[in-house]
Amino acid sequence: MIRASAFGCAFVLLVAGTQLSAQELNEKTYASRRTFLLPKPDELRWEKIAWRPKLWDAVIEAHRVKKPILLWTMNGHPLACT
Repeated sequence: MIRASAFGCAFVLLVAGTQLSAQELNEKTYASRRTFLLPKPDELRWEKIAWRPKLWDAVIEAHRVKKPILLWTMNGHPLACT
């Protein structure tokens, strides 16, 4: 089952790759490419959240304003402070 699904995914990617054509980047296409690649305002809403890099600072503030805490954990520092 896993083999069939892996083969199916590989086939779809292969077919899709042959259908895509590279567009030339020049002065005429630059603006549309840039607009397409830049994040939209609704994709940047997460930047307005007052993130706290230290848990204890968040605990104190959450207790003061009576709000919950979202604890984000991952392998590595989320702010790339390694």
